[in-house]
Amino acid sequence: MVTATPSAGTAKAKAGLHDPFIWHKLHSLSGIVPIGVFLVQHLIANSYALRGANAYNAVIAVYSYLPFVVLLEIGIIYLPILYHSIYGFYITAYGQPNVGSYKYVRNWMYFLQRVSGVIAFFYIGFHLWNTSIQKYIAQWQGSPNPESVISYQAMSAQMANPWMFAVYIIGITATVFHFSNGIWNFCIRWGLTISDRSQKASAYVCAGIFLVLTGIGIWTSASLRAAGLNPDASSATSSSSVIDEYSPSNVHAGPVVGTASLVTVRSSLDRTL
Repeated sequence: MVTATPSAGTAKAKAGLHDPFIWHKLHSLSGIVPIGVFLVQHLIANSYALRGANAYNAVIAVYSYLPFVVLLEIGIIYLPILYHSIYGFYITAYGQPNVGSYKYVRNWMYFLQRVSGVIAFFYIGFHLWNTSIQKYIAQWQGSPNPESVISYQAMSAQMANPWMFAVYIIGITATVFHFSNGIWNFCIRWGLTISDRSQKASAYVCAGIFLVLTGIGIWTSASLRAAGLNPDASSATSSSSVIDEYSPSNVHAGPVVGTASLVTVRSSLDRTL
């Protein structure tokens, strides 16, 4: 089935690549590992907000203890996303959707994959600036608790803004769609689904992944928004003491005490759940 009509400059553009087939395969692989794996993990970690502030803040505190966290973020998140985005824009620029001529479902999915990729790129950039980068800025400025800028209280206050809430809902939906539909493309490109029957089955599985992950993201965002709109009720049943007490910036007694504190954080999280 035809999914895109190459533009006139496609052949010339491909001539600049030594092996576009390999680059395409690496592009699809990077969308699954590590980017897709991180996306799933990130949505699940954020869903602890459904358990309240203590559970959410405890998760943040646990992640703050990861060794070499900056290097991990650069190697596992930032660089793969940068490569996937640059090559994705290349594909978008030299691929011409033909949904106006052919009304096949996969033609529309090809078009939506490109659109959702562009939306996801700007959303992820905004989300990184609004969370991780703000945390590092607070850390560089000498804040005793830089993790507070991404705490339950901070995020719920942001979600109370209807425009911010809308940005997150649109961004989450586009990002998850790009990932789930990308799984379908990945399975074909890597030879996992060859027959029409296997591709149809894969499409149903990918649709299920999209519904589940999008549901988790929207439910979490809605829960944070509800807490932001009613902060008094939220603060009456929870606090930020976990992230304040066990933030790495507040641990001064060396690695042994730090490890003990991490165990205490996890125990606190278990009690919360």
